[in-house]
Amino acid sequence: MDTVILFLAYSIGILALSMIGAFLPRIRMLSDRQIHLLVALSAGIFVGLLFLLLLPEAFDANIHAYDGHEGINYALYAILAGFLLIMAVEIYLKHRHMSGCSCECGSDSHSHKLTSMSSFIGLSIHAACDGLALAATFLAGGEIAAITTVGMCVHKFVVLFSLSSMLLVSDIPKRKSMFYLLGFGLITPVAGLVFFAVLSGLSDISGLTGIPLAFAAGTFMYVALCDILPEAFHRKKQDLQSFGLVILGIAIVLAITIIFPHTH
Repeated sequence: MDTVILFLAYSIGILALSMIGAFLPRIRMLSDRQIHLLVALSAGIFVGLLFLLLLPEAFDANIHAYDGHEGINYALYAILAGFLLIMAVEIYLKHRHMSGCSCECGSDSHSHKLTSMSSFIGLSIHAACDGLALAATFLAGGEIAAITTVGMCVHKFVVLFSLSSMLLVSDIPKRKSMFYLLGFGLITPVAGLVFFAVLSGLSDISGLTGIPLAFAAGTFMYVALCDILPEAFHRKKQDLQSFGLVILGIAIVLAITIIFPHTH
């Protein structure tokens, strides 16, 4: 019972910090130039999360779950599957939107909305896998649960900050986008509770997170490299500033991974 209460308390803490991250980009009105610079910083954060956190963890989990080289192959297959899934989702959303739209679908507002929604879907899959990882570490017990929660709080803060920044360039109303962000923030705690209840009845949970983590990394890869990074350089006149902010975002993630290890 104590473990359940502690898990609930940590889940609430993760949600609270997530929503603070989501709210910060919306404190005051921003110009189009400022929004795209904020997106550039967010793009750097996403690229950093992908290469410094998600891919290493996905490979590490599969190498430990399976036999070395075989684990790497399984991870690569799952990453590719996640990447292709979000690509298919984005193509579907684009064709569905075009079939009901009589105006020019290459305009900023349309492309921004499609990018934001595919990003939201891809990151939601990753958030559910984070819930699985959180449940697994709590069931493993010991200090790793507390360390993982601290790391995940920081991780969720920067992800919600970045996703909130990305939604600023879409034509989704502010109030509606905040409901989206709240729903997104709830995914990891709710998924964690579900997986905690399911996994608590199993005697051996080792090796269960590898494939889901790799799949989530694939969805994250598409979102970071094909959606958010191109959007960061959407305004050609501020390429150098955008590049500098991308590097800053990567440096922020590097610092976070050193100070707050996010170990699954």
